[in-house]
Amino acid sequence: MSHKTSICCEKEDRQVLLLNASEEVIKIIDWYKAVTLLFSGKAEKPFNYEEYHEIRTSGGIYKLPTAIVLVEYVNIPYKNCHINRRNILRRDKFTCQYCEKVLSSSEYTIDHLIPRSRGGKNTWKNLVTSCRKCNTKKANRTPKEANMKLLKEPKEPTRDFIHITGINTNTNKAWSRWIEIKGDLNESI
Repeated sequence: MSHKTSICCEKEDRQVLLLNASEEVIKIIDWYKAVTLLFSGKAEKPFNYEEYHEIRTSGGIYKLPTAIVLVEYVNIPYKNCHINRRNILRRDKFTCQYCEKVLSSSEYTIDHLIPRSRGGKNTWKNLVTSCRKCNTKKANRTPKEANMKLLKEPKEPTRDFIHITGINTNTNKAWSRWIEIKGDLNESI
């Protein structure tokens, strides 16, 4: 396997994939936490893995693996993905689910497919990202009643969704051994 390095200008770009001893994905951590785990002996470089971030230190360049694996298995209870505004926006890729407009932070709203006034609940299948114009047009109706077609049916994201969205696109290629990447990382939801 060829030796590959990733030199990042910003410390925030040095994301590290944290794996359990079984090599299942736990979460993404920052480079500082990764260095702490490595030097404390709690984690190590995965077997046969040669992807690194180069970190400049006073003593030279330190090669930090872009993925690390815990030495001992940690039992992590299953957690559902929390339903909140930010996660709905991430699931829908900050795109209006009616007109397909990519939205800025001042343009988006969260729409209830079945309006709250008609018994609609705050569930993954009932909430979508919408621009203000489409939300106003739909008003207190269902999409069918308003003759508005959804871009895609909303669903609950996988449990790994929050940990793997918004990652550095150069780094995620180095993690393809553990995370299936289909063009856009969010398509694996």
